[in-house]
Amino acid sequence: MSFKEKFIHYEWVQPFLPNYMKPLQEPRIEEDSTSLMVHETEEFLSDLASLSELPRMNKTFKRKIKGFMLKVKIKHKKLHLEMLDSKRSSASIRKRIYITIYRKNIKAEKGLGKCIDATIYFNVDGRNMVRNIKHHPLFRPVFLHLHMLDSSLSGSGQSHPTQSSLSYEEPNEHEMNVSTLQEADKNELHTEIKKLDQRYQKMNQNIYAAFTLMKKSITRCIEDFDLLDIEERHQVKRIIVKEIPDLLGTYQTLPPQQKEETEHEIILAIEKMDRFLKKITSSLDSNRMERMNHLLRVNKLRYEDKE
Repeated sequence: MSFKEKFIHYEWVQPFLPNYMKPLQEPRIEEDSTSLMVHETEEFLSDLASLSELPRMNKTFKRKIKGFMLKVKIKHKKLHLEMLDSKRSSASIRKRIYITIYRKNIKAEKGLGKCIDATIYFNVDGRNMVRNIKHHPLFRPVFLHLHMLDSSLSGSGQSHPTQSSLSYEEPNEHEMNVSTLQEADKNELHTEIKKLDQRYQKMNQNIYAAFTLMKKSITRCIEDFDLLDIEERHQVKRIIVKEIPDLLGTYQTLPPQQKEETEHEIILAIEKMDRFLKKITSSLDSNRMERMNHLLRVNKLRYEDKE
């Protein structure tokens, strides 16, 4: 923390600061919904940083999750992050968070991209508030992952491919790490599915039958995990790691009468997830064709005879 930043944290100084520079000191913001938003933002930024062919500029990525929306804007000079509570948010205090940093190759501060905006907007007791979150411990992981995304982008090569860049090169460490992580993800998800199958195979026969059908769609998604886009990977992971265990695990804790009453709704919920997964798998063939066309175009550029 610089001397200027330390100075503005003194209590006697803060009444003289503009609102956007005053440090956040509202304990009611530190609730479960905010912690979930921070966690999902970390995951979103991590997913973006793991992509091996991520565009380096002028691209916007969005992720909508029940209760809030996340947006990342990648530009040549800056990275911009928005974290917004929606109308469906369970938060007691609705908030809007905006963070903007310079790309570290444009303007750096202690080796990291300089932060030029870190504000949170919220309403407390009928008053609209604006505060600074740059050094708030709850949001520190978000800044860390934003800088990691910047580092990933900075190491992704040229922004516009040239003829020379189409020639073969040994995979660099970053590309090898991405490939290893993707393979690890697939193995982990396969393991989770096996665990779920063992855990629920003795439960209600009709529910297990619906789960077995959905498992085929899940397996297909895992096998072609590298062809899925960011949002599809996120949804597949969420279904396997969180939604299925939460749904079926809670069902198993119900007394017999309530199990009988909710059986049909549980089956419908599983079928909805299965339909969503089938939409993903149906797009895989078109993704393969797009990839094949891309490879053919690259092949033509590499090996076409020069007149």
